[in-house]
This record gives sequence, structure tokens and C-alpha cells, in this order.
Amino acid sequence: MLKVIYLHHSGFLVETEKYCLIFDYFTENGKYDFIDITKYASKKIVVFVSHFHHDHYDRAIFKWQSVLPQIQYVLSDDVIAPPFVKNVHKVHFDKSYTIEDIFVQTFHSNDEGVAFLTKVDGKNIYHAGDLNWWHWNGESDKFNKGIAGMYRKEIDKMKETVLDVAFVPVDPRLEENYILGLDYMMKTIQIKNVFPMHFWEKYSIFNTLQKDERSICYRNCVVCIHHTNETFVLTDEEAM
Repeated sequence: MLKVIYLHHSGFLVETEKYCLIFDYFTENGKYDFIDITKYASKKIVVFVSHFHHDHYDRAIFKWQSVLPQIQYVLSDDVIAPPFVKNVHKVHFDKSYTIEDIFVQTFHSNDEGVAFLTKVDGKNIYHAGDLNWWHWNGESDKFNKGIAGMYRKEIDKMKETVLDVAFVPVDPRLEENYILGLDYMMKTIQIKNVFPMHFWEKYSIFNTLQKDERSICYRNCVVCIHHTNETFVLTDEEAM
């Protein structure tokens, strides 16, 4: 079983049997501060930050270590932790790491930082950070083709991996191109449950996605989010 809590924007908390994983926590000046970290004291807590952008990185994460000193931090190497923070693991793109008994593989973001593939408690969990098919209307064909090519190259590295959970951007600012990154992933990799993210609280994107003819072959794998701090329990039957 996996428990997933949508925090805000691209922030998620994932509970496995032994672990609590927190990805790209962003409270927007405390407005979306939903985590009582002491609730997870019985588990190994690992906090991931994909890159330094303010909507993916909140320095509030480091306060948790004063309450639970065993917390581990996995930070893209463009993120600078305060000097008093312990258990910091800096990661670079296109590398593999073992932290506790978690296997972590990083991918090169075509924006900033890294994307993460974590293998923990028998589950494969992917968080894209800002790795996406960023096709912006108004940009040059050369720019958009370069972004697309880099995206496909990174995603293709997971072709042989079955993902239990994936967190993937569907940014409405891309207009009709919002689905390109998600669509390529879903048609390239076997993904049991995909959580769209990075949609700037525009929850109408889920209705758009369900009606988009491009999603017809994988709509049943898309988890629809309705509000911040929403909890999802994925059973082994669903995570298939």
C-alpha cells in the first residue's frame, strides 16, 4: 500500500511501509503548511528538493530536523542548505545513489536541477521536478525542438522500469501543449498511477485532461486532484 498526500503545486508526501518521502515542499509563505512532521516519527523520513526555484523549495524543511534529527535531505546540487543542517545528500543529474536503503536515480532537467526516480520498499516512485516537455507558443522552433529532444532522451532511460507512482507536470501556461510531457511518458513507460502537478491551482486542468482525446488510452491511470492536502490511498490492486 502507498499513501500519497498532495500538498501544493508540485509538493507531495508519500508513505510506504517504512518510509515517509517528501518531494518539493512549497508552502507559499506558510499558506500551505500542512505537515505535522512528528506524525511520521516512527518512519524514516527523506526530503527531496529537485531544484532551487521558489515553487519547489522552501527552507522551512530544515526546521524539521530540530524536532526529528534523523531526517535525511536529498538536494539537487544547486540547492544550498544552511550550515547547521545534517544528513544532507547533494545529488547531480545522471547519477545513482543509495541513501539508507533507498535507491535514487537522477535525471537531467531541461529547466533546472534534477528529476528523481526512487526505489523504496519495493515501489518505484518518480518525481519530475521541472523536467517536462516545455513547448512554449511564441518560442522558436529550434528552442522547442531542443527541449523536446532532451525530454525524450531523459524519459527513454526509464523504458524498462514500471513506475508505481509518477508525479508529472501539466502546466496550463503551455496552452494546448500542456499534455505533451505527460502524454509521452504514459505512452513510453508503464505507469500504474500518475499524479499531474505544477498546475498552479487551476484544478480545471483535470477536466480538460479527461476530455482530451490524446489521453484516451491512459485516463484510468490519472489520479484527479481536487484540493490541497488531499490524501490518496493506493492499494496493491490499484498500483498495478
